Amino acid sequence: MKLTLLETIATSLCRSYQAAGFGELTLAEARESLSFCDIAFADFASNIGMQKAKILEQSPREIAEKLAFTLQRDPLFAAVTVAGPGFLNLKLATAAWSSFAGTITPGLFKTQVGQGQTVNVEFISANPTGPLVLVNAWGGFYGDILARVYQSLGYTVTREYYLNDGGNQIAQLGRAIQQAAGQTFSEEITEVLYRGEYIDTLVAPMQSEFGGQAELLAADPQAIGELAQAKIFHNLILPTLQRLEIKHDVVTPETQLDNQATLGRLRDKAAVKEVDGAIWLDGERAGIEKDEVLVRSTDGQETYFLKDISYQYDKLVTRGFDTAITIVGPDHHGQEQRLLAAMKLLGVKGFIPLWTQTVRLLRDGVEFKMSKRRGNYIALDDLLDMIPSETARFFFGMRDPNTHFDLDLDLVSAQNKHNPLYYVMYAYVRTGAILEKAGGSSETGDLTKDQVLRDIDRALLRQIVYIQTRIEMTAQTQLVHPILYAIVELASIFHEWYEQSPVLKAEPDLKLQRLQIVSLVRVVYAALFDLIGLTPLDKMVADQSSVSE
Repeated sequence: MKLTLLETIATSLCRSYQAAGFGELTLAEARESLSFCDIAFADFASNIGMQKAKILEQSPREIAEKLAFTLQRDPLFAAVTVAGPGFLNLKLATAAWSSFAGTITPGLFKTQVGQGQTVNVEFISANPTGPLVLVNAWGGFYGDILARVYQSLGYTVTREYYLNDGGNQIAQLGRAIQQAAGQTFSEEITEVLYRGEYIDTLVAPMQSEFGGQAELLAADPQAIGELAQAKIFHNLILPTLQRLEIKHDVVTPETQLDNQATLGRLRDKAAVKEVDGAIWLDGERAGIEKDEVLVRSTDGQETYFLKDISYQYDKLVTRGFDTAITIVGPDHHGQEQRLLAAMKLLGVKGFIPLWTQTVRLLRDGVEFKMSKRRGNYIALDDLLDMIPSETARFFFGMRDPNTHFDLDLDLVSAQNKHNPLYYVMYAYVRTGAILEKAGGSSETGDLTKDQVLRDIDRALLRQIVYIQTRIEMTAQTQLVHPILYAIVELASIFHEWYEQSPVLKAEPDLKLQRLQIVSLVRVVYAALFDLIGLTPLDKMVADQSSVSE
């Protein structure tokens, strides 16, 4: 397997460490010591001297100076210096950057580091009692991009939708339809029933299913709800997922879970107790603050907590996934610790919970309130009527799910550098415009080894390396927004590079080098768009990507 640039540097560091008489240094230790530094000083830095000072019983600077002496003879580097208390500053030779450029192909971000490992990414999983809403976009786009990144790293990925097709909510859906058809309920029941235009549209098909209005009003609400939730999922949720360009591989109904088997496993761990007619998970036994209800005493219904334990056990043990990632919304925040505790109690590893926060829409600097005609929520379809799906994908994917999100509709539609997606797409389209004016004569993979690279050239290439590292780290962090921020930063560096670098009017050798850099950036962006699920544009509004020199 071909080494990445950072692995190549780490390998050189290992050799120098041994040559300096310090003994063995693992590739992992060397790689861990590397960081990105100020481009004015070097390309990368290493703090290996600080890491090993105690073991070697030498000062970090003394270690760094000995390593610098051996590294300076390595043709991989143009310069190696020691800074501060013992940092190694490593500036790569142009030949090393040229070699790296040769790896920049459409498959640049595809590796096999996860080969043989299986990952289940469960996301959206909205209850089938209504249409998808605004917050579902966040988990949806974030989960789909995460699945794409795992696939690019060689993992076998399954996208899953968990369908909550059981429980009291289904009966409440049935009563909501009965109420819309003319049934009267007590105020206590009415307060918790679903509302919205979609409920009204279900009345006619449900009356047809049950044989008329009177039959519908007399029917079991649970039976009505079961039929209605299937219609909502197929007629409302799936079409919206199609608009999001998200396709799940598996839909797992809650009603298929074997919750009694889960209770048996917990009893085997002496973690179940019965109090006042209810069945509880023993909090002390599970290592959580308080006992948690598994089966209610009031109606004998199994709780969502018990079902969640069954569901994660099913994925990680019964179906055998190595990792099961679940992305949930803000209403589930705080529940992950008890579920993690239950998994640990059962000896199950690999469950990773993520959750998104609340989302607000802003326009003209204030919260944008949509019509409540569909109920007390913002339907996701309403958002997609205002902004393209791919635009929403980029903005939601770019947001840290651990923070609250104000989506500025003015920013989303702006055609300027303040809109990050516009800024990124403009960089890609600009590369095409430059190459088109040049007659498409450049080739990738050779920066001309005798041509000196400026700081801005190196910064551009180094940012590509940085994006590689962010993609690789996603398998450990499950966070994709750092990748999108790095993509925006690449655009910023490229636009700055373009302002400093006449291409078409440069002298022949320099023109060739710069055309090659432009071509490399274009290849990188095409690969990144494919990774996150965006369609590259050839032109932009009013052809603002035009090139003039």
